[in-house]
Order: sequence, then structure tokens, then C-alpha cells
Amino acid sequence: MWPGKGSEPAEEPGEEGDVPELRWELRSECHARQFFEAALELRRQGQLTDMTVTAGARRYQAHGVVLAAISSFFCQRLARRATGEVDVSPLATPCGWEAMLDFAYTGAFAAMPGTAGEVVAAAQALGVPRVVEICRRMGDGLEARSLDEEQWETLRSMEELYRAGVGCDLVLTTEGETFRAHQAALSCGCEYFRAMFCSGMREARQGADPLPTLMAPADLRLLLPFAYSGTVVGSWAELLGAAETALQYQASGLLVLCLEALQQKLSPARSLDLLAFARAYDLRPLGTAAQAYALANFDGVARCPGFPALPLAELLALLGSDELYVASEVDAFEAALLWLDADRTRRLPHAEAVLARVRFYLMGTRELRRVRAADLLAPPGRLYQLLVAAVADEGPCRVRTPAGALVICGGDGLAPSLATRRPARELLFAHRFHSGVGLVKQVEWRRLGQFPDGPRFRHAAAVLDNALYVLGGKHYYGVRDTLATAFRYDPAQDSWQSLADMPSARSSFPAVGVAGRIYALGGSSEDTYCTDGVQCYDPPADTWRPCSPLPAPLCGHAACTLDGSIYVSGGCDDSNEGRAWLLRLGPGGPPAQLAPMMEERAGHIMEALGGRLYVAGGLRWHDGGYTDQLACEVYSPSTDAWVRLNPLPQAHVGGASAVLQGELYVLGGYSQETYRDNHLVHAYQPGRGRWVTLGTLPQACADLRACVLLLPPALRGDPARLVPRHGTGQPLAPPHGVGTRPPTEQGTPLSPPWDRVPL
Repeated sequence: MWPGKGSEPAEEPGEEGDVPELRWELRSECHARQFFEAALELRRQGQLTDMTVTAGARRYQAHGVVLAAISSFFCQRLARRATGEVDVSPLATPCGWEAMLDFAYTGAFAAMPGTAGEVVAAAQALGVPRVVEICRRMGDGLEARSLDEEQWETLRSMEELYRAGVGCDLVLTTEGETFRAHQAALSCGCEYFRAMFCSGMREARQGADPLPTLMAPADLRLLLPFAYSGTVVGSWAELLGAAETALQYQASGLLVLCLEALQQKLSPARSLDLLAFARAYDLRPLGTAAQAYALANFDGVARCPGFPALPLAELLALLGSDELYVASEVDAFEAALLWLDADRTRRLPHAEAVLARVRFYLMGTRELRRVRAADLLAPPGRLYQLLVAAVADEGPCRVRTPAGALVICGGDGLAPSLATRRPARELLFAHRFHSGVGLVKQVEWRRLGQFPDGPRFRHAAAVLDNALYVLGGKHYYGVRDTLATAFRYDPAQDSWQSLADMPSARSSFPAVGVAGRIYALGGSSEDTYCTDGVQCYDPPADTWRPCSPLPAPLCGHAACTLDGSIYVSGGCDDSNEGRAWLLRLGPGGPPAQLAPMMEERAGHIMEALGGRLYVAGGLRWHDGGYTDQLACEVYSPSTDAWVRLNPLPQAHVGGASAVLQGELYVLGGYSQETYRDNHLVHAYQPGRGRWVTLGTLPQACADLRACVLLLPPALRGDPARLVPRHGTGQPLAPPHGVGTRPPTEQGTPLSPPWDRVPL
């Protein structure tokens, strides 16, 4: 599934992007395989076969449209509507013919030793050039196209026959419109038509006469092309309509495709649409996904025109959830007030139930004054008593906690003595964010675990299927201390697994997870300052393989994924020169250079958020030396252009980053100008275009990594994992003092590999 070439929204970052003209082209990647599996099963059962072929002494039943999709010989017969048995004995041996038949239904064929000549002769006589090409490549020792690619090519040929009206043996009529198609192709591509034509229904015995149907023309214009192509094109509203059609006619492939796309293209307003759709059709997994998005983006949801129409039960579920994300609890109160005011007469009886979900005890004094100003809470009424009781309650406070946990791992910082630096081996996660207008912003950190092989920093971390992959890096400060080891952490089992080592040791490099694989990109090695090597890890096989290299050796660069492609930005090359480029890496082709960033940078972060790429922090070259890069930018793939954002409040060179609840988090790092480590956690809020400070790390450190994992309740609720203050035994509150980085010749850490300027 991928986004089509239709225009993307042109709004500035942070807007919702619900543009009616926006359309997507989506394709079910498994459609061709499922199509031909169904075709093969129909042939085995002898259903809808309209072609009898004789080769030697044997007779074969097949579907004419399938054979015509690969063979010009059968295509011509289909176009002439030729009937009767076909004897291919003068054109092909039984072995050669069976290879053509297998290829038509599977995309592959099994050539027995010594029969290659028979297969080629049969392919040439029957007009199957793709088989001729496969045999040629096999003879030259070259790799042929995959089975999946061959099946898609056959399906595309079948679609061309459908659009040209060649061999269509089915005529459907509805509301004065006529549609022509192939019975066999529709039965293979859509379960609804398979049931219609293969289960003894009256429609299967209609014969050559036009078949009237109660299906609407719009539904046929959707289902027929999908059966041949596995694709659907439409706007958000049209995709909702397509999902409704798929539900009505039990087209599972179309339904899965639409539901996956709808979940990936959510915005605040769309999440309300999806909640209503899931409620109407009792699609609980879809409703759960829409609700999770609404909880994480509640500020935008509450400002949507459709929010006041939200049913009471769904409003209570949102306001009462621990996963509701609001910058301040007063935002939850104002959203509740907005909903009540939309129809105060009818909704006033529900006011107590609604306001009981607001956690007034999390508000500060100024916020409570804003609450008291609402006429609903004027004393001495019942709602006012509810407010007083909530604030006076001395029981445990239920703090809002996101579903995904922000996890940090590794890095290096000052030892408690402040005399030396010490690499870290721990994994920590943010258990709670204490954030509000009237509260001091803090992050409550808890221990998640530790690396099984000791400390590491300047490593890479990637998440795939909710598992954390930790690759390479350094475990100390020597020249030969670069690692090639790889480990996987499974939060569901709270366990580590040692993986196959990378082909070469490397540090100061990024890694990403996409399409079931992990990619390690460039970096520094023990023998070279920078490398251009790209390796791919296959988790099921536990093996690494080389991929197309980067255009130049790089280290200190950043990478992330968006819409199935890998993007690489900035970094330094072998000459220690900073880069401003942006590269897109796709399967099967060389890297594409896109519009460069406005600023050169290395040691920065890049994350995908809302269909765009955000870069922040790092270093830049200025007046003969490196200095802190505070500038931030956002890239839109639709326009291939960058837009400047508000700068970072403080330097984050070699910091970590993650996306949580629709915001970009930047954590730790150091300042090149002061050589002091950074202990702050900053978050960029696209909807408000600003940076906010959310709290601090347990200890100031740099060269760490961050990600978001779904942790089981047993891990999140274990009080033994609390991270204590230094010397106090209490959680939170990292030390605020950090020192300068000592010189490298004293056995303390090297300066970053993208900065060789002596200290």
C-alpha cells in the first residue's frame, strides 16, 4: 500500500490537512497472490473453465482470460471469441505446454533437466515472451523477476483485456448502465462474485443474456476495477464509501486495504469520522485505533466542528482515559464545557457525569480560577461541590499517561564524581509526564532494563514490530572499541536476544526499520572516518546482506522512514565537510537527491510527523569552526520544499529524538560552544508552532537513543523500577550541574566524529 501521485495538502505544518481535493491511490500488495491462488483453486475444481487444451494425449481445463494474459496465441482466440477444443500439440510438447500453464497461474514454472529447449520453443510458438526472457536470464546466470512481480504483470495484462473489452463473457446491467467483465476474473478478485458464480446461485445460470443486478453503478465502478488491479483511488470520503461498499458486498481485500489506509491518514477531524464509522458497523479494532488517535491529539479533536456532535459515551471514554493527552487539564475541562454548551438544555443532566471525568486535582491555582469563572460551576450547586470534592480529595492522583512509552537507552555523561565520563548501559522509560500550567513540568523515569553486553553510546536503535533493535556503537573511548554486535529487546517478554553481528563495526550512524527489515546506514568504523555502506538485516533469517551504498561516505547523519521510503539528511563526509542534502532511498534503485535543507548540519535529529520530515539541532560550520545549530526545518514531500520553524531553545548536539502523541521530542545531547551536556527534554508542538520544555533526563548525557514502545502493564506498573534522585532515593530530579568535556588524551570521550577540531 502506498500513497498515490495525487496532490498533497499545501497547508502549513500543524494544520489538519482535510483538503477535499486530496486523493490517494492505494494497492493491496497481496492481491495478485490471492487472485491467482483463487484462480488455481477454481481450475482444480473445474469451475468457470471455458478453455479445453489438448497436448499430446492429455486434456487440460483452464480459464481463457488467464491464458490470454500471458499468450498472444490465446489472446487472439479470445478476441475472435473462438470456441471449441484447442490442440497445441503442433506448437508445444506436453512438457513445454505445462510450463506455460504453470506460469499463467503461478508466475513460475518447473523446467526438468534437459527440457529448457522445449520450454523456450513452446513460449515462442504460443507467444509468451516473458518465459523466453526468463529462460534467457537463467542461461546467462542472471536473477529473474520474483514470482510476485510476474503475477502482478499477468494481472496487469488481464486488466488491459478488461478495459479493452476483449473476451468479456459477462454483462451486468443496473439503473440503465451496462458493465462488461470476465466471470473468471471477477470470481478470482472478489469473494462476492465468486459466491455469485460458483455456489449455484441463479446468477450462475444466466447464460449469455445481460444479468440485471441491484448493485448501484457506483459500487460496480469500484468493485470491478479492484478485482482486476487490487487498487482503489479516492479522497478520504470516497475511501470511507469504499469501505462501506466492501462491508456490504463482503469484499475482504478491499475492506482491509481501505481500513489500513483510513487509519494511516488520520487527522483530528477524520478521527471523529472514523469513530462514527466504526460505531455504525461495530468495527471494534478500527474504533480502538480512531480512539487512540483522538486521545493523542485531543487538542485538535476538541477544535473540530464535529466534536460537539460526539455521543455521550464516546466523550466520557475520551475524558476518562488515562491516555488522554492535554497540555493542561484545563483543556479537558474546556472541551467538556464546549460539548455541554452545544445543547445545554438536553445535556445539562449529564453535566455531572462529564465533569467527573475531568481531573481537577491536576490543576494549579490559576487554572482553577478559570474553572470557577464558568457559570456551570458557580456555588453552591452540585457541580461546584463536585469541584471542591475533587480538589480536596487526598487519595492517589490518576495522572494522564500515554499509551506508548518514551524509551531512552545508552549514551554517555559525567560520572557522579564529575571527574570522568562514563557510558551508560541502562534503558529507561518515561512513566509519567507531570505537565500543567500550575505545575512544575517533570518526567518520572523508570528503569526498563540494561544492555546485555555492557554500556554503549553512539549506537543505533530502531523499532520493528514493537521490538527494539540496538546496533553497533562504542562501549568505551578507545579507537578500537567500536562494536558490530546487534541485540533485540522484546518488551512483551522483557527479554534480550543476541542477533547476528553486523558485517562491520560502526558508530555514529542511524538505523531504521521498514518493510520487515532493519537498515544500518553509513557511519564511522575502526578503519575509516566515514563509510557509505548500507546493510539490511532480515529478522526471520537472522542474516545481514549489503544494499546499494550511500552516494558518499557519511557519519553524524540522521535517517527516518516515511510512506515506506528511507530518508537520510545531513552528516559529514571524509573531508569533515557538513552536508545539507536530503536523500530518499527506495527498493531496487539508486538514492534520489531531493531539495537540500536550508542549513548544513550533522549530529542532528530527523523524524517523520504528520506526513512531513522535521529536522532539528546538530552542528554547523561557522567562521572556521563548528558551532551549535539551533535552526529547525520541516520538509513536505508533495512540494519538495523546506520551511523554517522556530529554533530550538537550547543546543542538542548528539541528542535523541522520538515522536509521541503527535509531538517531536528531542532529548539530551550537548553544546559544542560550551561543551556542557544537556539534561532537558524539549517537545515541538506542530499545532502551536512552538517548543516546550517537558522536564529533564535522569542525568545529562549525549550520544543516546530514544524510541517509543508499547510496554505491558507489568513493566509500567512496577514500583521497583523507579529511578532515584542522586543520593535521595526519590524519583525524578536529575542533577542540573554538568561540566565541560575533558580532553580526549586523558582517557575521556572523543569529541564527536563529525568534529575533529581540537578542544
